[in-house]
Amino acid sequence: MKEKSLKKNFAYNFLYQLLAIIVPLITSPYLARTLGAENIGIASWTNSIVFYFGMFIVLGVENYGNREIAYVRASRVECSKKFWSIYACQLINFIIVLMLYFFYVNAIAKEYKVIFAILTMSLLTKGLDIAWFFSGMEEFKITVVRNSVVKIITLVSIFLFVRNANDLWKYVLINSAGALIGQMTLWPNVKKHIDFYLPKKDEVIKNIKPLWILFIPVLAISVFTYMDKYMIGRLSNVVQNGYYENADKIISVPKAFITTIGTVMLPRTAHLLSSNRIDESRRYIELSMTYTVMIGSALAFGMAAVADVFSVVFWGEEFRTCGLLIQGLAPAVLFSVIGSVIRSQFLIPNARDKEYTVSLIAGAAVNFFINLIMIPRFGAFGAVVGTLCSEVVLMSIQLFYVCKELPLKKYFQNCWMFIFIGMVMYGVVYTAKKRFDSTVLSLIALVLIGGVVYCCLTWLYLSFTKKTFAKEIKNQVLSMARRKLK
Repeated sequence: MKEKSLKKNFAYNFLYQLLAIIVPLITSPYLARTLGAENIGIASWTNSIVFYFGMFIVLGVENYGNREIAYVRASRVECSKKFWSIYACQLINFIIVLMLYFFYVNAIAKEYKVIFAILTMSLLTKGLDIAWFFSGMEEFKITVVRNSVVKIITLVSIFLFVRNANDLWKYVLINSAGALIGQMTLWPNVKKHIDFYLPKKDEVIKNIKPLWILFIPVLAISVFTYMDKYMIGRLSNVVQNGYYENADKIISVPKAFITTIGTVMLPRTAHLLSSNRIDESRRYIELSMTYTVMIGSALAFGMAAVADVFSVVFWGEEFRTCGLLIQGLAPAVLFSVIGSVIRSQFLIPNARDKEYTVSLIAGAAVNFFINLIMIPRFGAFGAVVGTLCSEVVLMSIQLFYVCKELPLKKYFQNCWMFIFIGMVMYGVVYTAKKRFDSTVLSLIALVLIGGVVYCCLTWLYLSFTKKTFAKEIKNQVLSMARRKLK
């Protein structure tokens, strides 16, 4: 089977993440003014409930299915058997979870029943989700193109149909329907790679244990992403939830953008390991760590520097609090991307599921208990403290597990200067900010100032350092520049 182009896969995911950056930047200020903080908080809280139901449909299939398909993708027969045996588990889970969800909505939920009814489509989306298959095949173009088209249609629909605070249900419907359509359009492409196969009972059962093992870290990750919002809604109020939702949405964008590297590299690393190309996989880890820290430092310190101006420009005075929340959450970008490289390119491809699971459980536990203490007193700011502490714990444990197998000292010797440059950029922008008001032009000017400072200092560092990775990065940048100029 022909090996997929990493550059093309990075490009596809880069463009999609770029779209993922632009869409929230466009819709977030509009929704803040049309729906308001309370409605955004309601949407966030109901989504957090449905998210947990959805998790029990897919369990750990995103990582497990991705990895297992990457192992056998060279054989159409084996790939067919593996896909249908894994999807059979997913389908059974969907039927069970859907019945439990209907019971919850009709017998337990006391409010927002219309919203919960609409969100049934989100569960159907999970039941049809086979993006893990295309990730394992390294066919990122298929998922990226379709998801991008759906995202653009969703964006346009929000502006057309969501006009005031009474349109919350329309907003939820548009998002849910868009995600469902995106998954449905993937299915016709499956037959290009596999044939239908009715899995045997023992083949299905064989997947249950690893799916549940890898579900534990998924559950733990959900604590980082949704438990904060659920606990704010329960222990504080929906207005605080609305503030945190907007801040977290912005912070999640650069994290998702950078972890694209992990998304692309997981199946490639698994394939290299199955081919016994160990040294090549290690080299990819070193380069990935360098790239993620270089980009992560720019985004983390840059966002922290302009957060207060950004929040007023994009959401209005009502959401000024979001600026402080973004500043507090910004360091989590760096902690998150470092951990992402370790787990997506070493722990998961090497089937080190136990270590991966333990680290996430520890981080989730820290997040939960700190939230329990801090949110009742400090609202959304308490959740920020919990998130930062949990990300540090998660990253530290994962680094501890691999410290004897990977040259971490070398990695951080390559990366520390980028963190320093990020701090310098923050200082320059923070100082310059005193001369600007909270306007769109001011925000653009501050971003340009920060970008120029970071890029210039980074280029100087890459030009004068004698480290091997610096030459590789410079050559790639120059190569891309030449292609653009032709």
